[in-house]
Amino acid sequence: MLDKIQHTEEFFHIMNFADASSTRAVRLFEAFASVGAPQSLSEISDLLNTPLSTCHGLVRALQNGGYLYSNAASRRHYPTRRLLQIAETIAGNDPVVTYFDPHMADLRDLTAETVILGALQKDSVVYLSVAESPSTIRYSARPGDIKPLYSSALGKLMLGEASPRQRAALIAGLSLEAITENTLTDADTLRDDLEEARGRGLYVTCGENVSEVMAIAAPARIAGETYGVAVAGPIARMQGKRDEIEQALLAACARIGGDFR
Repeated sequence: MLDKIQHTEEFFHIMNFADASSTRAVRLFEAFASVGAPQSLSEISDLLNTPLSTCHGLVRALQNGGYLYSNAASRRHYPTRRLLQIAETIAGNDPVVTYFDPHMADLRDLTAETVILGALQKDSVVYLSVAESPSTIRYSARPGDIKPLYSSALGKLMLGEASPRQRAALIAGLSLEAITENTLTDADTLRDDLEEARGRGLYVTCGENVSEVMAIAAPARIAGETYGVAVAGPIARMQGKRDEIEQALLAACARIGGDFR
């Protein structure tokens, strides 16, 4: 355990080394994930839109920490698996996601649609876990995706389940810009939608955040915290089995809250 903690501390130390912000270090790993191939220092500079000298310091620090390795012949760089090992350790010890995952997998298998776990993160909702539909045509998402509160089903849930005071403050801070032609951009319309959804315990978006995608979300409360579980998929397919999905979702959320110890 001490060794794992030391590795984590090394990583955060490295991210602050050589005048590189934590955001830049994370962006570097995201760039490697996107490109999927070793990169030269100049290519890294282009990917991050960061001066070559700054990238040199960042790359050298990550190499010293064992997070990057370089090919001497090609002079290209690529991440080692140290970050993967740290990420797997972190993910494996997340009590919330670990608890939700089997319930989400059951709901995914029952509905044949993508199931998402979300939580409030400041003025947005963040995806904590995703169990993707087995269908070829499906809604795809990733843990860590951040969605607006007013146009996503999980975001609406976070607004609707908040206290009246918190809800008013959150809505007041929203820009309510149109993301699709179906996005609710009027505050009064949004409040009416939330009030109706709160009464049913189900929050719905239909092409409001992603065109041609419908999502239905319900709250799950554990350890005094409110989380959201959503089922999402193509509008036509979702509408054809909406009743069954809603019943399965409500039953799953009731079990989630009841099973937690």
